[in-house]
Amino acid sequence: MIFKDKMVIEEILDSVQQSNLRRISQVISIPRHCWYNYEALLVVAKFIEEQFREYGYIVEFDQFSYKGRGYKNIIATKEGISSKKDWFLIGAHYDSAMDSPGADDNASGVAVMLEVARLIRDIPVAKKVKFVAFSLEEPQAFDLKFIIGSSHFVRKFKKLGYRYTAVILESVGYYSEMKGSQKLPAFVKGPEVGDFIGVVGNGKSKGLLKLFDEVKKYVPSLKIITHKVPLNGWLSIETRFSDHAPFWDAGFQAVMLTDTAMFRNPYYHTSQDTPDKLNFSFMSEITKTLLATVLTKQADSQSFSPPLYL
Repeated sequence: MIFKDKMVIEEILDSVQQSNLRRISQVISIPRHCWYNYEALLVVAKFIEEQFREYGYIVEFDQFSYKGRGYKNIIATKEGISSKKDWFLIGAHYDSAMDSPGADDNASGVAVMLEVARLIRDIPVAKKVKFVAFSLEEPQAFDLKFIIGSSHFVRKFKKLGYRYTAVILESVGYYSEMKGSQKLPAFVKGPEVGDFIGVVGNGKSKGLLKLFDEVKKYVPSLKIITHKVPLNGWLSIETRFSDHAPFWDAGFQAVMLTDTAMFRNPYYHTSQDTPDKLNFSFMSEITKTLLATVLTKQADSQSFSPPLYL
């Protein structure tokens, strides 16, 4: 990357607004379980749709049914789903667990996704990015099935010939500097302090993991720990507990960005998972890291110029 590109990337990163992350997280953080809070889920879906439209994206829906009710994954692109077959996908689920407002899980992920969408909207790279807000990620009331929405999406679009490199945002707002605040899944080694963002990938995603290692220089204050799981995560089953897993199983590169959820956040899947528990400075740094990743990945094929709104 030439120096000019580096300067432009840093300028875009400096435009991340914590106030946007806070506002979006607060709006979305209401109980919105796909079955017990169906109407609230629809309200949140409409809010996300309106945000994408406000930022100048074309919004389309991947609709499906579950137990007799209709659900939708919300898809935002600059030129429409059918404009190309190869996509860099950024996704986050917008439903919550039962009886939880789901601030960390996963209003935080949606907020970061929307802020990235806002900041790249006037840059050519935006034409290569597909944003997807997934529904039915959380365990369901009758059969405890989960990652239903993303599984439907991957099956449908792979069959139609689409190809993806995916980054999934899963619980990215909880931060702690207390010793012992970080627990880990089986067969995973790491620190005892929950002051980092994890980037979890499988063997096929090693190039994407390497890219996140390379962009650490843009946000040196953020601790980024990349982790490659063997056997698509089946030895440490918790590493499969989000919307990246269907992409792994379909043979696509995909990583999950996560604060590790239940392994750090004591309020995970409870009524206390509220916006006041989120660290918006931490979320801002994660947003910058994801922005740097998107821009760096396209640096060799794009000619950057600063967006008009900066």
